[in-house]
Amino acid sequence: MFDSIKVEKKHFSDYKSIITPELYEQVLEVAKELKGKRILEISATAKGGGVAEILRSQVALEQDLGIEAHWWVLRGNHDFFETTKMIHNALQGDRSGPTETQWLDYEDLNRQLAAEVKPGDWDYIMVHDPQPLALRQFVPGADKARWAWRCHIDSSFPNKSVGERIAGYLDNYDGAVFSLKQYYLPHLRGQTVAKHLAAIPVAIDPLSRKNQGVSHTEALKRIKALGVDIEHPYIAQISRFDPWKDPLGVIEAWRLAKQKVPQLQLIMMGDTASDDPEGVRVLEMARADTKGLADVFIVTESDDLLVNAVQQTANVVLQKSLREGFGLTVAEALWAGRPVIGGDVGGIPLQIKNGQDGYLVTSVTAAAERIIELVQNPAKATAMGQTGRELVRREFLLPRLLRDQLRFWVSLEK
Repeated sequence: MFDSIKVEKKHFSDYKSIITPELYEQVLEVAKELKGKRILEISATAKGGGVAEILRSQVALEQDLGIEAHWWVLRGNHDFFETTKMIHNALQGDRSGPTETQWLDYEDLNRQLAAEVKPGDWDYIMVHDPQPLALRQFVPGADKARWAWRCHIDSSFPNKSVGERIAGYLDNYDGAVFSLKQYYLPHLRGQTVAKHLAAIPVAIDPLSRKNQGVSHTEALKRIKALGVDIEHPYIAQISRFDPWKDPLGVIEAWRLAKQKVPQLQLIMMGDTASDDPEGVRVLEMARADTKGLADVFIVTESDDLLVNAVQQTANVVLQKSLREGFGLTVAEALWAGRPVIGGDVGGIPLQIKNGQDGYLVTSVTAAAERIIELVQNPAKATAMGQTGRELVRREFLLPRLLRDQLRFWVSLEK
């Protein structure tokens, strides 16, 4: 029911020249308190989303720091993931939710998963997102470990009944981590019980294959291989094909911008996560909407270096989300030195300081206007991108996330 994910070795010392000396020492200090502790991370997929990217690097660094960290990915079925996507959407405000039969089936798979978890083997167990949330209540002797839930979803205005049910599963957890305080489920806000809540934004790994990147010459070569005319401007959105990422809105904004910039091209790059059956449907909608258009390029191959090539060379990168837990793709593009136009939702305003490193928008029309402005003013776009890179260096690189997460585990003992 679980697959144990083996991660490539990383060395925390390699980050010393990238981050501040203060942050470097803070990570070493808190890691000493947890040396030898056994941490289990449980998530729904090993690829195709930000959670997987974070855990691949975070677990490797924890291991390098002397912590016995492991990462397990559950094996679900199509119906299970259909249900958990409904839960995900409901936590983001969708009015519909699972039927009682679907809830019971969801719990049944979590019950099966629980049979493989032996709390005596772990000091801390972190459960990511709704998919494995219910398993804690089915684990015999679960209180031998400290349990926490990591919610990567914008759950600030959840469907009431689904939000309450999810909060019910949390009753026996020791704590929960959200990306922002406003995401705390209403049932948890203002609680006076001894439950640890923390707001910890996620971050990118500057030394991952994707974010180290390729040379500018190699990047342009890869872009040209897609069929893109590198002599003319192109914009891009790099994100899962998910309705909340609004890929159809991005296409419409490109159409509007193209009226003023006739040679403007669009790259839509993303894949479909194994735990998101809705993604295939959205991808097909995007393909149907752009069928026959020679200057739209929909790319679904999983290639980190190609992602970086697009991020560092596009005139503008978009993340036009309608709801967004954080939006790692924003930080990635800013780190690559490009300005970003993003939806004014969730964790995106943490990263985009409007008018400084990009623009926040609330409509297709506004997105198109900002696209035109930045494509027609390349010097301004470059300056914004450099401002964004420094913001990411200060606030949204992996060592800061690692420090905050390790401090959270320590806080559960107090």
